[in-house]
Amino acid sequence: MKLQFGRTGAMAVALLLAGVSVCSAQINPFRSSSRATGLTNADVGMLFTTAGLVNKNEPVKVGDTQDWSNPTSGNSGKVTVTRLFHYSGMECHSLRYDLTFKASNAPRTYNVDWCKTKTGEWKIKS
Repeated sequence: MKLQFGRTGAMAVALLLAGVSVCSAQINPFRSSSRATGLTNADVGMLFTTAGLVNKNEPVKVGDTQDWSNPTSGNSGKVTVTRLFHYSGMECHSLRYDLTFKASNAPRTYNVDWCKTKTGEWKIKS
């Protein structure tokens, strides 16, 4: 399944960002490199939305993948579960973010660990 967000979708993502769990406000591994990579705020929102869809899989399995695409910025990518593990009694997994940029031929990859809290909320492992 591939997510595509047009102008209306980008606005919806921006509104979702306002309500995204504390995890994205707490730690955002894409924010520091967004200027260097050309990620827009909408792209970052799509990354977190896509990760949220992967995190909702029950059970989460290695290889689970979700694609995203932003026709406004021309950027796209996919989020893939690469490993499962436990940390401090929490169920956790690693997500690999493969990003493709309209303005660059060099794709980028980021790896981020997510853990499920006692309340059932997925947060980025700090």
